[in-house]
Amino acid sequence: MTTELDPERTGTGLRYALIAAHGCDVAMLAVEVMLDHGHEADGTARFLPTGAPLPMGAQPVIVADSTVYGAARVEQLLRIWPAELPRPYLVTVDDAPSGPPPNARYRIRALGARLAGAVRVPYLPVLRTVTDPADAIDHQDVSAAAAKLRRHIEGL
Repeated sequence: MTTELDPERTGTGLRYALIAAHGCDVAMLAVEVMLDHGHEADGTARFLPTGAPLPMGAQPVIVADSTVYGAARVEQLLRIWPAELPRPYLVTVDDAPSGPPPNARYRIRALGARLAGAVRVPYLPVLRTVTDPADAIDHQDVSAAAAKLRRHIEGL
């Protein structure tokens, strides 16, 4: 990972720089929509391309599935996380109604000191029925999960 601070990218309005710990699916892409929703400016949150510099002032947010594989990828990413960058926030997204397996929960808990914080987005069945995550943001469960996610990350 070559993520670094980029002083040329100040004032972009980007509040959350999302980093996929592994490939993305619709539930992980929904995190971008959830963090953007409720803010006046579009583009408050966006996934950074692999190797892109971290924009100055943006909070890094690692997004991963709440599987053992997802937790292992988060651990690998944190092993190479540069000390000069702010500690990232972690958002795990449940891929099943049963929640994360014990090994994934344990691994994430063990990584807690390397993170600014961690939050889990519950399984949202409606995401299986949409072609774009933005189509589901007005669904009651998705908007409630989005509000909880924003409150948790923003410390409100």
